[in-house]
Amino acid sequence: MAASDAETVERLKTALGARCLEIKQTRPRRIFVRVNPADYKSSVKDLVQSLKITHVSTMTGLDTGKELELLTHMFGQGAEITLKVTLPRENPEIDSIVDIVPGADFYEREVHDLVGIRFKDRSLKRLILPEEWPEGVYPLRKDFKKPD
Repeated sequence: MAASDAETVERLKTALGARCLEIKQTRPRRIFVRVNPADYKSSVKDLVQSLKITHVSTMTGLDTGKELELLTHMFGQGAEITLKVTLPRENPEIDSIVDIVPGADFYEREVHDLVGIRFKDRSLKRLILPEEWPEGVYPLRKDFKKPD
């Protein structure tokens, strides 16, 4: 039987400790947790180990206009849990989680192609965009202008 939302929130707080900057439940079975970029990989690892969350549903890269956000959507404990990190537009780099959750491979490559978030220590071969697409041009950023 799946844990209640309140139990899941408490388990998340326990697993992440001080790394949990913010936790919000937006509707039943939907929980968002914000962590610092430096704590991202260790947070994913602890969620996988402590809460047995092994499925990454998808990843979303979001341009807020001032910065970029990476949202890693995971399913476990009967709920969709999203781990959020905020990254600077100038150097949006974060640790890869592919060594922890191999299924995140295509998601990291897609987010890199479309938003420009770089995942450390891994190949980011194009997935969505054609190989000849210009470097440094990301179609899902707010400042995107179609290349000539």
